[in-house]
Amino acid sequence: MICPVCNALSPLEVSCPQCGSAAEDEGRWSDWSGPYSPYEPTLFAMENAFPSTAETVCQHAVRCVDCQHPFTADISAWHV
Repeated sequence: MICPVCNALSPLEVSCPQCGSAAEDEGRWSDWSGPYSPYEPTLFAMENAFPSTAETVCQHAVRCVDCQHPFTADISAWHV
């Protein structure tokens, strides 16, 4: 399974939950949660709010371009 956003197969198109403006992708959430977290998928799965979806969802850190509100977006992974 691959993330279409991480692999530049699909753009991240998400709106800010506070103001409705476009938001920008800041990379995978796991990259922000610690220096070794990209290499620790089991630990990341435990941090995920829904552990059963950890393998089918790639969680991205996102920031609103207008109000600078940070939030996360769950990207459905593609089967390959």
